[in-house]
Amino acid sequence: MRGQSFQVAGVDGCRAGWFVVVASATRQKVLQLNDFCVAKTFVDVLSKTNGCNLVCVDIPIGLSDGAKPRECDVAARRILGRSRASSIFPPPIRPCLAAKEYETASQICFEHSGKKLNRQSFFIMGKIREVDLAMTPQLQQRVREIHPEVSFWALAGGKPAKHNKKTLAGRNERIILLSASFSDLQQFVTQARPPNEVAPDDILDAVAAAWTAGQAVIRKAKTLPENPEFDSMGLKMEILYPTSYNQ
Repeated sequence: MRGQSFQVAGVDGCRAGWFVVVASATRQKVLQLNDFCVAKTFVDVLSKTNGCNLVCVDIPIGLSDGAKPRECDVAARRILGRSRASSIFPPPIRPCLAAKEYETASQICFEHSGKKLNRQSFFIMGKIREVDLAMTPQLQQRVREIHPEVSFWALAGGKPAKHNKKTLAGRNERIILLSASFSDLQQFVTQARPPNEVAPDDILDAVAAAWTAGQAVIRKAKTLPENPEFDSMGLKMEILYPTSYNQ
């Protein structure tokens, strides 16, 4: 049992849909990046990762109805500090999902929470809607939310990344952190970037999600917060993150 292998997946949104990384692992650590693909829809993601023990995705799962912000987002901002806290922007509340225009969504958000909707949240609302339509409490046992910056924080021993992920310095910083687990990472990043479909940070975020999934399968992960809240659909509002790192 100790050396039993399994598969995990990491998923991040990209211009063409969803970028999916599949990695093989053992009970000791993630060993190898096996495959990647671009899925058009989240339903496609679920189909392509059906054989994985755990799928970690960088998208909010479980949404507030507006009374208060998700505690997992508050906790993530707290541990990332001022330098990276801005990467955790508040997801739309569930009543916003029906809106097609920013002004309408923002007004709904204001009526329910007293705050206008963050524009970045609106830009990814289509993907959030896709996931929300597919998710059930049962599926959430196998498909869980992560945030890459929290995973990189854990990889760096509890220190937030120094550089923005969209800069060359930020990309190199994250490659160094991930390369300790994935020796073939640099080659993988080069091969996995179809023109105009997937940005370099999408690839690295998906790999970080796969690494987090591998750690979670071997029970080396926790959630923010430790005792998650449930939304009105019975979904946990939590961010999964790794707690230890074995080279």
